[in-house]
Amino acid sequence: MINELPRRPRHREPDPKYMTFVEHLSELRRRLVVSILAVAAGSMAGWFLAPAAIHLIDEPLRASLGGHGRLIVPTIYGGFTLQLKVAVIIGFAFALPVTLYQLWGFVAPAFGAASNRYGPLFIGSGLGLFAAGATTGFLVIPLAVSFFVKFESSDLQLLPFANEYVGFVALILIVFGISFELPLVLVSLSAAGITSSRWLASKRVVAFIAIFAFATIVTPGADFVSPLILGGILYVLYEASIIISRLIGK
Repeated sequence: MINELPRRPRHREPDPKYMTFVEHLSELRRRLVVSILAVAAGSMAGWFLAPAAIHLIDEPLRASLGGHGRLIVPTIYGGFTLQLKVAVIIGFAFALPVTLYQLWGFVAPAFGAASNRYGPLFIGSGLGLFAAGATTGFLVIPLAVSFFVKFESSDLQLLPFANEYVGFVALILIVFGISFELPLVLVSLSAAGITSSRWLASKRVVAFIAIFAFATIVTPGADFVSPLILGGILYVLYEASIIISRLIGK
């Protein structure tokens, strides 16, 4: 009788509950690599959408300058680098579902047995909140541009460099998009038992001051419109986080 060959043990992912610090770092690196590859793939698609995106974000500037405003590139390769920058920004947007999935996979062990139930809600809420924030930022851009253009006078001529203007627009979109994730972070902390609705409610005054200070610091430029809108919405989202935390019994 021929002896059976011993079976090779199947490779199993390490249990996150018993992973060492080095193993956690290794997992984080793996998830970061996956996210970066997703951004790279999204940027390839974004390259073909970049010209239309540049035309779209240029509209507030043209409207504020009476239709004669044009973005300026100071070098012969400026158009290429501008399209590449916009393509990468679009790539980040396309890769957001993958990035959120990787983020959830890393933090899910903190939620224990309920992680399977909270996973789709975490990813779906993250996408919805970021989209809402970026949309709000896009609506704020014309107000900010109009505010700054008013300072143009007979002694001053506005020469909007393309890279600086696109950076200004991108920063507003990213700041608003990420800031709108506030309720997701707070409710996740409550669900994990790190905070609670009672603790969040007791910190309302501190949160109010911190939110408006944060909004003033992170919004580009010196206009008063962007910080007021961002700060006001963030505080409403803070109150919503308290309500949601109570609804889930935390």
